[in-house]
Amino acid sequence: MALSWVTVAWSGAIAASLTLALVNLLVWARDRTSWSQLLFAAASVGNAVFGVFEFGILRAVAPDRIATLLRWAHVPFFVTYCCLLGFVRLYLDAGRPWLAWAAIGTRVISSLVMNFLSPGNIHFTVVERAIPVRFLGETVSVPGGVPNPWARVGQLSSLLFLAFVVDAGVSVWRRGDRRRALTVCGGMFFFMAVAVTDAAFINMGESRSPFLVTFTYLGVLLAMGQELSGDVVRARELARTLQASETEAREQERRMSLAANAAEIALWAWDIPNDSIWITPGGRALYGVDDREEIDVARFLSTLHREERDRIACLLEESLAGSGDFQTEYRVVRPDGRTLWIAARGAGERDASGSPTRMYGVSFDVTPLKEAEQELLRQHGELAHLSRVSMLGELSGSLAHELNQPLTAILSNAQAARRLLDRDVPDVTEVREILNDIVDQDRRAGDVIQRLRSMLKKGEVQRLPLDVNGLILESLRLMRGDLAGRSVAVTTELAADLPTVSGDRVQLQQVLLNLVLNASDAMAALEPADRRLLVRAERDGDGGVRISVSDRGCGIPADRLEAVFEPFVTTKAAGLGLGLAVCRTIVRAHGGELRAENNGEGTPGATLHFVLPGAAPSA
Repeated sequence: MALSWVTVAWSGAIAASLTLALVNLLVWARDRTSWSQLLFAAASVGNAVFGVFEFGILRAVAPDRIATLLRWAHVPFFVTYCCLLGFVRLYLDAGRPWLAWAAIGTRVISSLVMNFLSPGNIHFTVVERAIPVRFLGETVSVPGGVPNPWARVGQLSSLLFLAFVVDAGVSVWRRGDRRRALTVCGGMFFFMAVAVTDAAFINMGESRSPFLVTFTYLGVLLAMGQELSGDVVRARELARTLQASETEAREQERRMSLAANAAEIALWAWDIPNDSIWITPGGRALYGVDDREEIDVARFLSTLHREERDRIACLLEESLAGSGDFQTEYRVVRPDGRTLWIAARGAGERDASGSPTRMYGVSFDVTPLKEAEQELLRQHGELAHLSRVSMLGELSGSLAHELNQPLTAILSNAQAARRLLDRDVPDVTEVREILNDIVDQDRRAGDVIQRLRSMLKKGEVQRLPLDVNGLILESLRLMRGDLAGRSVAVTTELAADLPTVSGDRVQLQQVLLNLVLNASDAMAALEPADRRLLVRAERDGDGGVRISVSDRGCGIPADRLEAVFEPFVTTKAAGLGLGLAVCRTIVRAHGGELRAENNGEGTPGATLHFVLPGAAPSA
C-alpha cells in the first residue's frame, strides 16, 4: 500500500498540536496561576480537533458530507480563535480589549449563529460538488458551490483579529520587548494572514488548493510555544542562580570582618524590634539620605531602584527566618538621578529565645567594578564580531578596487555611444566599436571576479613553522575573558609529540577563535555546569596534526553538516553566516579540510575538526 503523504501531514500536525497541549497542560497543573498556559493548551486541542475535520473534508467525496464537516469544523475553530485572543491579552498584557471583544462578537455571528442557521454552512449556502485536486501526490476534495454572503462577517472577524494582534505587537515593541513582539505577534499575524487569504480564495472559487488552516494555526502555536518554553527555562535558571548566590553569601559572610575604613565603607546596624537603622555619615551620603533623617526598612527600600525593592525585601525576610546572614548586590538611585551599584554584607544576632534582634553590616560602592565588567564584555563582543566579518571586509575592498576600472570604462563608453546616437546622422561603425569595447570590459570584470574567487579558495598565507599546542593555548588565553563570561569550562587534550606545522599564526588563531565561539554559542541554553568544551590536538595518520573542538550542545541536523560552511548560512538569529565559511577557506589555504560531525551515541553536541599537514623538513 502506497504511503499517503496527506495522511502523514495531517496526522503529524494533529499530533504536534496535542503534544503542545499536553506539555502546557502539565505546566499549568503545577502552577494553577499560569492561565496563559491553560489558554495555550485549549487552543492546541482546538486546532487538533479542527485538523480532524479538515482531513475529513479532504477525504470526502459527497457534497453533503463536505457541507456537514465544514459546518461543525467551526466549533473547534471558534475555541482556538478565542483562546488565541485571550492568550495574547493575558500573556503579553497588551492589545485593546474592545478590539478583542469585537473580533469575538463577529466570530460568534459567523461561526456559531449564521454557520448553523444558514442552509449549508457559513462558507457555502449549497455545496454543489467535491472538486478533485492533486495535493502531495494524491487526489483530494475541495468544496465548490454557492458562496454564502454571511462569510464576509467571518472575514471581518479575521481582520479584527489581525488588527488586535498588530495593536498588541506595537505595544510590546514600545515596551522594549522586541523579541517577544516579533516572535508572538509577528508570527501570529503572518500565519493568520495566510489562513485568512487561503480561506477567502476558496470561498470565492478562485483557489483550487485545500484548506490549510490546521498548519497555519500550528505555526502560530509553535511561535507562542517557543516563548512559553523560554520563560520556563529562564525562570528555572534564575531560581538556581539566586539559590547559588545565597549559598555563596552565607559561606563568605562567616569569614569576613566587619572592621572597615569609614571613608570607603558604610557601616550600619539594624535594630530589628524597633525597625531603626543606624548608618555612618559616609553611608548616608552613599544612599543619598539626609544626616538628620531617621531611617527604617521602608526608607532604605525607597532608595533602591524600583526593580530591586521586592527582591531585597524578600532577601531580608529570608535572612531573618534563617541564619541571619545577608549578602547581595543592588542598585541605588541617588537624589540627583545617578544609579550606583552597592554590595552589602551583614550578620544577624538573636536573643535567648532565637528571635532576631540586630543585624550588623557593611555596604560599599562597586559601581566602577560593574562598569568595568560591562565594558569588558562589550569589548569582547565587538572583537568577536569584527573578527568574524573582517574577511568579508577585505573581500569587499578588493572587489571594489578591482572592478572600479572596467566599470568606469563601461560607463564612459556607454556615455560616448549615447552622444553618437544623439547626432542627426549617427556613426554606426563607431557605435559598433564602442559596443565591442563595452563587451570586452564586461568580460574583463567577470575575469576579475573569477580571479578573486580563485585567490580566496587558494589563500595566500604566510608559511612559518608553528607549534600547534602553543598556538592552541595562546588562542584560549586570548578568549579567557569571553569564555568566563559565558560560563564555559574548557578542557584540553594536547599530545606531547606533535610535529611542527607550517602556516600563518594569525589566520589559524582566527580559525580557533571562530570554532570556540561557535561551540560556546551552541551551549548557551545549557546549565552553566553542563557547558563543557573540549579542544584536542593529536597526530594524524599522514604525519599531520588533527585539531578538534567539541561542544555539548544539541548538535547539527544531519542534512546541514555541510551547509553550515556555506556563506551566509547560519543557525543563529544574530549571525551573518560567514564565520565557518571563512574558517574553511583559511584551512584549505593551509592544505587542510574543515569538517563537522555530531558526537557519538550517548554524547550530545558536535565536533568540528581539521588536519594541518606537517611542515617539510628544512634543507
